[in-house]
Amino acid sequence: RGFHHIKDRNDKRPLENSLSAYELAWTAGIQLCECDIALTQDEHLVLAHDETFLRLALDPRLPNSKRRVSDLTLGELISLPLHSG
Repeated sequence: RGFHHIKDRNDKRPLENSLSAYELAWTAGIQLCECDIALTQDEHLVLAHDETFLRLALDPRLPNSKRRVSDLTLGELISLPLHSG
């Protein structure tokens, strides 16, 4: 999910499973990183830690933010505005 150090402040860390989290880890010398992979309804692989995107949605009131990743198509997921990582 990216690089986490016990002395890091949680509010200063990049979002997990984001490119910036992996870049920070690689820059710090980490050679291997784990990630969480989910399968969309139309069988595309995506990085997703949570079952839904409710926590990452810019507008958590949007219906697709509450749906399970496996119930969303890739197009629906791409159209969902998320916090940037």
